[in-house]
Amino acid sequence: MATKILENVLPNKIIALPIFLLFFGNILFAQEKVTLTKISTPIILDGVADEPAWESVPYLNPVQYEPVYKGKMNEVTRFKVAYDENYVYVMGELYTKDPGTIVTNSLVRDQYSSDDVFAIIIDGFNDNQNATWFFINPDGVRFDFAVSNDADFSGGRNAINSSWNTFWDAETSKSEEGWFAEIRVPFSSIGVQVDASGETEMGIIVYRWLAAINERHIYPAIPPNWNLGNAKPSQAQDVRLNGVNSKNPVYFTPYGLTGVARQNELSVDSSAYGYEDDLTRELGFDLKYNLTSNLTADLTVNTDFAQVEADDQQLNLSRFSLFFPEKRQFFQQRAGLFDFSFGRDRVFYSRRIGLDDDGNPVRILGGGRVTGRVGNLDVGVINLQTAKTSSLASENFGVVRLKQQVLNERSFVGGIATTRVNTDGHTNFVFGLDTELDLGKETFFEARGAFSSDDEDSVSFQDKPQDLSTYRLSVRRSTNTGINYQATFTRIGDNYDPELGFVRLGGISQKFARLGYGWFASEESIVQRHSFRFAYFGRFFNDDHSLLDFENGLESRFTSFRWSTNFKLIGSFDIEVSSDKEVIPVGDDFDVLDRITIPANSYSTNALELSYEFSEAWKIAGGVDAVFGTFYDGTLQEFSINPRFFASRKLEIGGSYRLTHLDFPSSVEQNTSTGDVTINRSITEFTSHLGQFRAQYAFNKKATLSTFVQYSNVEELAGANLRFRYNFSEGRDFWIVLNETVNTEQRQMGLPNLPFVENGSILIKYNHTFAF
Repeated sequence: MATKILENVLPNKIIALPIFLLFFGNILFAQEKVTLTKISTPIILDGVADEPAWESVPYLNPVQYEPVYKGKMNEVTRFKVAYDENYVYVMGELYTKDPGTIVTNSLVRDQYSSDDVFAIIIDGFNDNQNATWFFINPDGVRFDFAVSNDADFSGGRNAINSSWNTFWDAETSKSEEGWFAEIRVPFSSIGVQVDASGETEMGIIVYRWLAAINERHIYPAIPPNWNLGNAKPSQAQDVRLNGVNSKNPVYFTPYGLTGVARQNELSVDSSAYGYEDDLTRELGFDLKYNLTSNLTADLTVNTDFAQVEADDQQLNLSRFSLFFPEKRQFFQQRAGLFDFSFGRDRVFYSRRIGLDDDGNPVRILGGGRVTGRVGNLDVGVINLQTAKTSSLASENFGVVRLKQQVLNERSFVGGIATTRVNTDGHTNFVFGLDTELDLGKETFFEARGAFSSDDEDSVSFQDKPQDLSTYRLSVRRSTNTGINYQATFTRIGDNYDPELGFVRLGGISQKFARLGYGWFASEESIVQRHSFRFAYFGRFFNDDHSLLDFENGLESRFTSFRWSTNFKLIGSFDIEVSSDKEVIPVGDDFDVLDRITIPANSYSTNALELSYEFSEAWKIAGGVDAVFGTFYDGTLQEFSINPRFFASRKLEIGGSYRLTHLDFPSSVEQNTSTGDVTINRSITEFTSHLGQFRAQYAFNKKATLSTFVQYSNVEELAGANLRFRYNFSEGRDFWIVLNETVNTEQRQMGLPNLPFVENGSILIKYNHTFAF
C-alpha cells in the first residue's frame, strides 16, 4: 500500500523505490532502545554515589573512543544514568591509578581548558539533530554547550554554541582511587516530549576525557568517524523513560545596572575635542516559562548585554564585510533552529537586532521568543522592538522558523520569514523554504531558497523574481574515514537584500566542490589519522558587469589541496597549497587596509599555508600558523600564534598575535575596456600587527576576573575589556565591567589632533533569578 501511495505521488517508479527503501529502512534498522531506571528515593548531589537509589541502577559499558577505537582502556571508567519525575541523573566513577595525573587547569565557569572531563550529551527531543551538552571537571567547574545540525560544521553551518547557558547542577569528589561526579539536569532545561501513554524518548551520550593521556571513554560505542562524533546527536543511544511529569517553573530574572560612559566629541566649531559623560541607570527583566514540556517562552523588557565580552578585532584583507559571531545570551536559546544559511550568507543574523552597522548598542525595549518542538515540528518565533536613536528610527524585528521532520529522523522540510519594520514606514520582508534529506551512508541533499521584498525595490518580484531571490542546491558526505565530498551551487540575486540577515556580495553565482579521503593509522603508530582534501570555489557575476570581457564573468576562483595529520599525543599538523584568481570590476577599486590601492584588473595568486595545533594533553594550548605567497600583484607573508598557558588552576594567560607583511610594486597597470592605465602607489609596503591578550584569574569557583586587551596598528586603536563576575548561585550574578578604547597614533587628521582616549565606560550590574 505504501508503494502504491508513493507511485501515485511521485512521477516515476525509479524515484519511488529509493524513497520507499529510505523510509522503511529506518524502521527495519532502527536502534534498539534502552529503558532507563526510574528512581523513587532521593539522591544527594555531592559527588559520592552512596545513596540506595544508585544501587538499583545498572552500569553502562563504555569503550575507548580515542586514540584507538575500542582499544584497551588504560583506566577503569563506569557510568550510570537514571531519572525521576523532574530530573535526569548521571554518575561517573572515574578511577585513576595515579591521582597525580588528574588534570584541572581552570576554575572558570564555561571556560573549557583541556581539563579531565565527565560529560553527558542529551538529545531531549530525540530528533538526532539538536542536543544539550553538560560537562564538569574534577574540581566541579561546570560547562554547558548547545549542539545543533548534528554537530556537523560542513557547508558553513553552525553546530556548537558555547555561549548557551541553562539551569543544572553537578558536584565532584576525589580520593586515592580517582575522582567521582554526579550531574543533575532538570527536564525543564532540556525540553522533552511526552506521548499519550506517558512515555518519553531521548538520546544520550556519556563520556570521560583523560587529558594526560589523550584518551576518551564513551557510551554508546560510537566510532570516531566524524570531527565531533563524541557529541553527535544522531549517534546517541536511544533511551526510554516512563512517568516523566516535569515541573514547569517560571524563571523571573530582574536586573539593575548603573555606570558612566565617556565618549569624545568634536566641538561645534571643530576646534577641539571634549568629553561627554553619560550616566546610566537601568532596570529590566527576563522571564522564562515552559509552556509545555517541549515549548519554552521567553519575555524580555529593556534587555541589557553589559556583561558581554567585546568583539575580537579582525584583519580584513578583502573588500567585503566581516562576520562577527553572536555572544549575547538572549539569542542563544535554540540558536541552531534559526540557522537558514547560504554558506556564509544567511537570512537571519541576530546581530542586526540591538546593534547598529558599526557595532554600537541600540536599546532593545523588549519582546519575546518561543522555541521548542510540537510532534515532529520544530518551532521558533522571535519578535523584538528597539528604541529610536539619533541616527535610527525605532524598529520592530520579527522571525518565524519552522522545520518539519519527514521520511526519517535526519530529514526535514522547513521555512523562515523575517520582517524589519521601522516607524518611518520602511519595511523589509524575507521568505524562504528549505529541505535537507538524509539519503543514507552519511550522504545529505540540501535545497534552500529565499526572496526579499522591500518598499524601496526598483523592480517587482513579479517582473524579475531572480533579482530578489537566492537559492542553493547541495549534496555532501562529511566523515573522517573513507571518501567525503560536497558539491554546492548558490545563486544570489542582484537586489536580494535580507535586512535582518547577512550578505557579503549580491548579484553572483557560487560553485563549490570538495573531495577528500581519511583513514586511521595502525594501533602502534604515533599518528591517529590522516586525511587529504581537494577543494574548488568559484564566484561568478550573474550579469555583464562591464568587466574585463575575457574573464567570462568570473569574480573569483579558489582551488586548494590540504593534507592533515592528527597525532595521538602531540597535536595535529596541516599543510595547504592554494591558487586563487580574482577580478576587480571597473569602478570597484579599493584600498587594502585603507592604505594600498588595488585597481580594477585580473589577479592570480598562489600560497602555501602551514599550521600546527598543540595537543590537548599539554599545559600550553593553541597553535601556530604561517602563510607565504602572492597577493594581488604583490606578496604576502603572515605568521600567527594563539597560545594559552595554564599557570595554575586559578590563572590562565593567553592571547594571539598575527603579523602580516604586504609588499607591492610602486606601480601597476590597470586593465580596462579603454586600454591600460598606469596606477602609481604612494604606499607600497605595510606590516600589520594584530595582538590580543587574555587573562583569567579565578579566586574560586564563584569569583572570576577576566581581562581582554587588543591592539591593531591598522585601526590605530587599542581596547581593554575587564570583567569581574561573582556568581552567588545559578541565576544570581554580580558584574563590574570596564571598557576603554584609546587612539594609539596621534595622526593629525586636520586640526585638532585625535584625543588619546576614544571612549570608555564602567558599569555595575546585578541580576537575580527567582524560580516559581
